[in-house]
Amino acid sequence: MITARMTAGRRIAASLAVAALAFGVTSCGAINEQATNTDYAASDGVNVDVADAKVRNLMFVTNSDDTQARLIGTVVNAGDSALTLSVKADSASPVSIPVPADGTVKLEDDENEQIIKNLGIRAGEHADSVFTVSGEEVEFSVPVVDGTLAEYRDFVPGGADASVTEHLTPEETHSTSGH
Repeated sequence: MITARMTAGRRIAASLAVAALAFGVTSCGAINEQATNTDYAASDGVNVDVADAKVRNLMFVTNSDDTQARLIGTVVNAGDSALTLSVKADSASPVSIPVPADGTVKLEDDENEQIIKNLGIRAGEHADSVFTVSGEEVEFSVPVVDGTLAEYRDFVPGGADASVTEHLTPEETHSTSGH
């Protein structure tokens, strides 16, 4: 025979079970780091902060013989006075990028083009680089890409080499199996 006391006990037990399940399902964020709280470069380039310069999505786009590379990305000056960012990759000569106070320089724009000569690093590798503003230095590893991806072909010094992407063109095959 089921009494009111037994029914109340079952209700309490069921409520506790539901509460424990809800806590177990929703509390995983309490002990695990959430990926959305981590800053990272969501593209192929890197983000670097040095003094008032905020460098975003920076990378080198190299030509097929790895002798020249174009620096692409954006440099933001968060300060109230002009600055000059120096970027020195491996043994190549440094380039200087002037950025006006509270200004932004897009290195993809033709008027801001920066070519690194004698980079000597192949696409797919990283160039150990030093970023300098007003005597403050930050070392960072910067990716090197080529014109394999269409979005970088316009930035290859001397133009993109078609042979870099020949292997990506599908070949026509004829099947004799009827499938």
